[in-house]
Amino acid sequence: MQTLALGDLIEFAADKRIRKRLIMANRIEAELVCYAPGQATVEHHHVGQDEIFYIVEGSGAITVDGETTQVSAGSMVLAPAESKHSVQSDPDSNMVMMFFKAPGRGAGKSNKT
Repeated sequence: MQTLALGDLIEFAADKRIRKRLIMANRIEAELVCYAPGQATVEHHHVGQDEIFYIVEGSGAITVDGETTQVSAGSMVLAPAESKHSVQSDPDSNMVMMFFKAPGRGAGKSNKT
């Protein structure tokens, strides 16, 4: 069993988002990403991996295949395999997000566009 205290892992940096691996297993992987205001993850896609985003705190926007939705604490968004997606925190909000990809362990490859 693996147990983590997410609150202990949250940190922000003005120059870049902070990304931390939480779990890496054969069938799933999870990471925590902390965005300072206005920080983003560029549009990209994953071959053969579905991805689920869960907003822990703060607010921002997630775009999947050109459709943008505003998100805040408690929001969950699915980016199916091969869909182009990006994430950005609001200009006035830190945002903490967990994401889960399956299958795990590098089964899919990320392709930035």
